[in-house]
Amino acid sequence: MIVYIWGNLTADNFTPRLDKDTVGRPGQQPGLSASEMIPPGKKAQGIDTDKLKPPLGACPDDASQGGTVGHVAIAPLDESGAVDVKSLEAWATSRGTSSIHDFTQILLDAVVEPNVKGASK
Repeated sequence: MIVYIWGNLTADNFTPRLDKDTVGRPGQQPGLSASEMIPPGKKAQGIDTDKLKPPLGACPDDASQGGTVGHVAIAPLDESGAVDVKSLEAWATSRGTSSIHDFTQILLDAVVEPNVKGASK
């Protein structure tokens, strides 16, 4: 499945934010936000979820529990398939630093559609 991270092809954009991305919401797992769609005119980076290497995985929202249809959270998962919050938080602390976290590099390596734009209506 191809999902899109909105914005530029930068390490910071491929690294979750503390608090905003490390806390789940009803029907949504914590993790870096991605979407199955690109809004018209918005730039995004297409990720092939089949190219994600463990422990990273893609967790689609559960709309019946309040999640958003088409939204996917990308996060490190434990052996049971649950989000590893400690690893997610450690990943998020690397945002804004000069080093690229291993999970960020996995995501960058999974880009198959760089700098695509949503079609205008």
